[in-house]
Amino acid sequence: MTNPATGLTIHTKSIPLGSWVTPRAEINGHPVPLTWGENVIPAYPGVHHIRIHMPWIWQYGKAEITVDNRTAPAPPVYYAPPFINFMNGAIGLQPVKNPGLVAMLALFGVPLLALILCCALGVLLGN
Repeated sequence: MTNPATGLTIHTKSIPLGSWVTPRAEINGHPVPLTWGENVIPAYPGVHHIRIHMPWIWQYGKAEITVDNRTAPAPPVYYAPPFINFMNGAIGLQPVKNPGLVAMLALFGVPLLALILCCALGVLLGN
């Protein structure tokens, strides 16, 4: 059993509309399932390489960080997946924002705006 002070804490933040999958981590190459919110993972003192991703048809939202809990508790790690599946996630020792909001708005907003403009022109031109 490890000392609770030497464990690792990973905070996972979902996208605002939610997600149908939960993140997965690899700590020093060992798979660790995560849940949304705070995850406390027992870990012996040492330097730990943490890789987090979102599993789907492929792994997306990849992010990695190294933390050290040899002399004191490791700082908490914060992870946020991207808004769209083709980007990396965000990870840090401070709370992070979900990346890709602008890309998501462009991906969905531009076609929606074009559709609205086409409909408005059709109504204005009487067709």
